[in-house]
Amino acid sequence: MASVLGQMRPGFTTTVDKMKLLSSPASGLVIPLGPFSRIKRSHAFAVSCRLSSNKDFAVPRRGAIAFIFSSFILSHPDLRDAAFAQSVGFREYVDTFDGYSLKYPQNWIQVRGAGADIFFRDPLVLDENLSVEISSPSSSRYKSVEDLGPPEEAGKKVLRQYLTEFMSTRLGVRRESRILTTTSRTADDGKLYYQVEVNIKSYANNNELAVMPQDRVARLEWDRRYLSVLGVENNRLYELRLQTPEKVFAEEENDIREVMDSFRVNKVVA
Repeated sequence: MASVLGQMRPGFTTTVDKMKLLSSPASGLVIPLGPFSRIKRSHAFAVSCRLSSNKDFAVPRRGAIAFIFSSFILSHPDLRDAAFAQSVGFREYVDTFDGYSLKYPQNWIQVRGAGADIFFRDPLVLDENLSVEISSPSSSRYKSVEDLGPPEEAGKKVLRQYLTEFMSTRLGVRRESRILTTTSRTADDGKLYYQVEVNIKSYANNNELAVMPQDRVARLEWDRRYLSVLGVENNRLYELRLQTPEKVFAEEENDIREVMDSFRVNKVVA
């Protein structure tokens, strides 16, 4: 069981003209809006660009997205505000075979082969993602999430699992971690769920091979919040995992918690 259970130059004159040109088929640019944006955290976007097949225009997709976003949207604040005025949205994912369902941000993309039962991530911020992991049906006989003990004990197990997964053989790498909250709730389906939130920071020396200690200066590599929702059904333990940079969490907390609250485990009909 892997877890406790992986330059466009401005040439427009009005906002209306900008929106027409931006969304026209001739422009080749489509901007669907959704939650978890990088500019206005309470909103989000995903940009897809239909690139020419000509080798002279073989720009990497990620680079093209960043280029179009930074040089066009940011240079037109009136267009940006009009676009982000639309409401955020979620899609629902239902797995009837394994028995669970959840909502996820509508602009997130599914990544296959990530090792989890399902994996979605933000297309622009790659370290913001969610996944679901399920214990093996042949080796687990869970009756309730309370089989893990109280929420506090479950939180310790979740944190230990994260730290095990993040073990590094690199010299000069250090992790700092702490449990933020552990709670339990009974959802509208009548089932009990545990929620665990932890913070993990990773530090690395800028010169791990230096002889003198003063030459080995530790710097912060990343600072993330990990949120887990645990539930039991079909004699199996289900874990919804969300990962987000700590600096992003404060601005997107409502959206993240909506994803957490949407997670349900369902009876599988044989």
